[in-house]
Amino acid sequence: MNDKANRKDRIEVASDQLKAELIEIKERLGALETIASISNKAVVEAYVRSHLTTEKGRQIMKVCDQPRTREYLVSELGFASTQALDYHLNPLREDDLIRQHLDDSGAQTFEWSNLFKRLPKKALKEILDGPDLTKKRPPG
Repeated sequence: MNDKANRKDRIEVASDQLKAELIEIKERLGALETIASISNKAVVEAYVRSHLTTEKGRQIMKVCDQPRTREYLVSELGFASTQALDYHLNPLREDDLIRQHLDDSGAQTFEWSNLFKRLPKKALKEILDGPDLTKKRPPG
């Protein structure tokens, strides 16, 4: 009889139901982040420019427009080791320019954060290309 009482008090939740609710929450959060980014575009752009100041950081950001594994980044960008990659990757993560997550196979991947991703395409291109040092400044 005690076992029947315990069964009545339980709530069963299917993982599909939880997954659907999590997706809905993420979509709502994403919409709020988009609104905030659009409303504060100049502030967000200035923040990104002030934190993405190295050539290696820009190289990492350029290839992380889609999820990339640590191994891919080391190989593609010619880092000597994962520690060398981490030296440049960690500040990008700490500054919320790159986010990490696990893909469906469980591999750790890195890609643009929502903060960075939601900047206008023109601003993204300018930021990723960095300052044009080949242009001559006018005298004076």
